[in-house]
Amino acid sequence: MKRLLTALVALAVLAAIPAVSLADATHVVRKGDTLGKIARSHHVSVATIQAANGLEGTHLSVGTKLVLPGGTAHSKSSKARSAKGKPVTVFEATPAEEPPPPTEAELAELARAPKTADTASPAVDATPGAPEAPKAEESIKDRLLRVAQRMLAVPYRFGGTTLWGLDCSGFVQKTFAFLDLGLPRTAREQFREGAKVAKADLSPGDLVFFRTYAKYPSHVGIYLGDNRFVHASSRDRKVTIENLDTPYYVKRYIGAKRMLFEENEVEN
Repeated sequence: MKRLLTALVALAVLAAIPAVSLADATHVVRKGDTLGKIARSHHVSVATIQAANGLEGTHLSVGTKLVLPGGTAHSKSSKARSAKGKPVTVFEATPAEEPPPPTEAELAELARAPKTADTASPAVDATPGAPEAPKAEESIKDRLLRVAQRMLAVPYRFGGTTLWGLDCSGFVQKTFAFLDLGLPRTAREQFREGAKVAKADLSPGDLVFFRTYAKYPSHVGIYLGDNRFVHASSRDRKVTIENLDTPYYVKRYIGAKRMLFEENEVEN
């Protein structure tokens, strides 16, 4: 009899708790949060939040975990503290989606040498955020940079040599390969190629090298101009753009090499 009464009480308590779907998003209230702010962030209505959590007014207590039926799930998180001083995880809005990863065929088309009949219209389907297709007046450097920047957000993978994942030297080698230009596999080997370039004379398409985890050249990227370079970053876990003036890279910069020469340039 005692067990039966205990079971009935437990059922009554469970019945009083709003049902939570595994697909529902949640949000832990932190200082400065309002119902309106939370609703906008998760793309649900204030009324929906109130009904799901039994709220009669708009007052929120820091540390309260809210159920957000149909709300958008969030991937980024940061640490906050509840009213009792215990650390809690607060989920924040994710950034806008990145362009879809490129395909081998798309990159090969972007690297295609322009023909006399080429016009300014794209030769491939336009992708949001993607560089334009070949134009008749473009140089080999232009095409190299276009391919390199279309590979932004390709995942980083140590030892990787495909679009499923690339490391720094794999990214450089892959980019040059789309223009039928062969480079060695490692940053150390690539540093032995081409003509040495002073930092003040850097030109788009030059390779910039760094010492990171070893005394020899262990990291490489492609210079874009304006002190920016594109590289496969182990820290960001993807191909991304960085600034040469970033303290980390200033300290580790060891030199640059030029692999591409236009008709009016002479390799020293």
